[in-house]
Amino acid sequence: MTLPDGQEQEAEGGAGEAPATPPSPEAAAEKPAAKAAADRPARPAKEAEPKEAPRVAPPAGSINEALAAAAPGVAMTAYMVPGTRGESVAVEVSRDDLVAVMTAARDDAGLKLDYLRCLSGVDWQEEGLEVVYHLWSFSKFHALTVKTRVSYDDPTVPSVTALYPAANWHERETRDMFGINFAGHPNLVPLLLPDDMTDHFPLRKDNPLQEIEEWQGENLREGAGEGEE
Repeated sequence: MTLPDGQEQEAEGGAGEAPATPPSPEAAAEKPAAKAAADRPARPAKEAEPKEAPRVAPPAGSINEALAAAAPGVAMTAYMVPGTRGESVAVEVSRDDLVAVMTAARDDAGLKLDYLRCLSGVDWQEEGLEVVYHLWSFSKFHALTVKTRVSYDDPTVPSVTALYPAANWHERETRDMFGINFAGHPNLVPLLLPDDMTDHFPLRKDNPLQEIEEWQGENLREGAGEGEE
């Protein structure tokens, strides 16, 4: 059979060639995902861990001098820290001296730090655990931060509930979150966690976190999840 010239060329060009196979749905879904991965910007390099700012000694006549006079013989390190009303003084003391320092801070006539605003825990990893006490005087209108550190192996500090009743729930919460024990607390039972969860401390930095799951392919296709509840 003789075909017109144009049809003969088409027939000759297509002879021996298998018809194209359409891509499978899986392959079609992978192409947009691969393109999206190629177009995704590279992750920025991980920033270095922030370092603690250099410590600045309090100026002469600061509250730490009055505290040292009220608690003679107690070793303490004083430095300035930022606060809600500008800079204030922080002192670090050993846990063995904590009760003596807190008693002097509350009872000394020149200090009158009779209000515990809050206390909290800090995990410094290799440097151990820290308890931070924020004190305030309504009559003197000044503040003081008291800090003490303990090791992971012996995370115990004396309770100050006898001096500051407001410390009761703060100490229980800190025990829940950081595993720091407060010796002498009247009722050191879980405050936020279940009663049987006594060996899991959510705010410790050695607490395991859930791994991040990256969604690929079908999870990223256009319209995925629409209409789902």
